[in-house]
Amino acid sequence: MSRWGYRFTRVVTPAPSLALVSVDQAKAALGIDPADTSNDATLAAQIDAVSAAINNWCDRIFVVQTYRDQLRGACGWTGEPLVVRQYPIVVDDGGVPLVSVAEDGGALDPTLLEVFPEQGAVYRLDASMVPSAWGAALVVVDYTSGFDPIPSDVQAACLEWLTLRWHAVGRDPALRSETIPDLITQVYAGDAGAGTSGGAMPAGAQDMLYPYKIWTV
Repeated sequence: MSRWGYRFTRVVTPAPSLALVSVDQAKAALGIDPADTSNDATLAAQIDAVSAAINNWCDRIFVVQTYRDQLRGACGWTGEPLVVRQYPIVVDDGGVPLVSVAEDGGALDPTLLEVFPEQGAVYRLDASMVPSAWGAALVVVDYTSGFDPIPSDVQAACLEWLTLRWHAVGRDPALRSETIPDLITQVYAGDAGAGTSGGAMPAGAQDMLYPYKIWTV
């Protein structure tokens, strides 16, 4: 079976924000009064940081954006799907996937494309509706993909990590044990286990994100 020569993916219409949760959601998780705006800027920065880290770990962008994939060197892929870089592909109110394909500058008839939005898979069909080969030197795919709304488990993972980071602010990361006689004893897990510090993804969040991670070979 033939392989693509290479692929470029670029964002055509970026989202206003890549944040996975809102400031109000973060306040609710942290027990901050919704009317208290004194930490809004800091919260927004923390949300952006955690959201970016989750996107990077999952190797995908969760919010809805419009993309263009350009693939060169396609030849002889009969019955094989073209899988876009970002998915799921968004469908319109009528259930039609928001995707178009051109081969060597010529737009393909959308009725001769079979699309599986959840997997981002696009099949090329011939006039008899039989899977046909991708045979162009240049294939261009324009599509809209992402989740709307963001899945609840992804948001839960974001808030769990955000909470750890928020409570770790100002804490000495080197502190392992501290005892003040008759008053307090503190022991921080530190490096004792993965996901126990504010900087590392907590194990519970990672478990929730595993189904969304795109694994590449």
